[in-house]
Amino acid sequence: MHDLVHDLALDVSQKECKTVNSETETVDENVRHLLLCDGKLVGVPRVLEKMKNVRTVIIQDASKESKTTHESLINLCLSNFKYLRALVLRKSPLTALPNSIGTLKHLRDLDLGVCMSLRELPRSFDKLRSLQSLNLGDTGLKQLPDSVQRLIELRHLVITIQATHLKEIRAGCWTSLQYLELRYCMELECLPEGMQYLKSLRTLILSYCLSLVSLPRSLKLLTKLEHLEIVGCFQINLKIELEEEEDKDLQLSLKTLSLLGLHALRDLPRLLLQGSSSTLQQLRIAFCPDLSVLPAWLPNLTSLQKLEIEHCVNLWDLPEGIDRLTNLRELRIYGCPELSKRYRENGGEDWHKIAHIQKVDIYE
Repeated sequence: MHDLVHDLALDVSQKECKTVNSETETVDENVRHLLLCDGKLVGVPRVLEKMKNVRTVIIQDASKESKTTHESLINLCLSNFKYLRALVLRKSPLTALPNSIGTLKHLRDLDLGVCMSLRELPRSFDKLRSLQSLNLGDTGLKQLPDSVQRLIELRHLVITIQATHLKEIRAGCWTSLQYLELRYCMELECLPEGMQYLKSLRTLILSYCLSLVSLPRSLKLLTKLEHLEIVGCFQINLKIELEEEEDKDLQLSLKTLSLLGLHALRDLPRLLLQGSSSTLQQLRIAFCPDLSVLPAWLPNLTSLQKLEIEHCVNLWDLPEGIDRLTNLRELRIYGCPELSKRYRENGGEDWHKIAHIQKVDIYE
């Protein structure tokens, strides 16, 4: 029975999916998903002109030399494929999208990743009311237009902009957003005002925002945030202390925190971590050369199951009370010479403090 279902699924997928290049002469009318190998096309294949019910278009292998063909393909998609659900234009040489993109009322996924020449989005962009996933990573956008904030169904958003600040997030915008990634925003100095309105946010990733110096205290209002990852933000300082009485009773939901390649890191974000003391399961700290001490309150993270410390060369010790982390199942110490020497199983003076942990990997 399994083989029969597999063969049926394969047959359906072969009939509904098609790779098109300059040699393609026919396309079955049942095809719903197209892969266009742009590098092999010298013009728009005529077989596409009669198609109406395509749901997915992926344009691949774009090159600067094929810009005219690329533009023609996109215009064809916008005029013919009114029921398009997904459009992938990664590495497109386009500098702008046609205003007619706003006619794609059913579009759910739009991937403009690595469109490095893309400088702005059309005014009609806010008409993409069904859009749920938008990738603007590694683009040449100068700023995020207001039209993107009006995409109320958006759940997944990746952004690269060339600006020191993002526009303020207004109340009622992005209320469905669950995943937000800011990547290679080289000039960005701070996260936007209004982060507290992202009530559905579950994952926040900040990568290679080289001018970012801190996180806003408003993150304490993101009670559904489960995963926070900060990578290659060389200037960031994560010291966020408990300042108000209400901070002591925060009920946050962080499950994983990853801090990688933060050259100025000296403190962990106490406000976020202690607020997640009953939910945090994994903590990873790597390539943070200025981190010389872990906070005394770290053993309060009673739900912690996995702790990884890598290449933090100035870290000499784990905090007192590490044995109170009774749920800690895995400890990994790698590339931390002094820490490795103290806690290794054979001859380490503090091995007894971590001997209760089921899996311990220590490498110098």
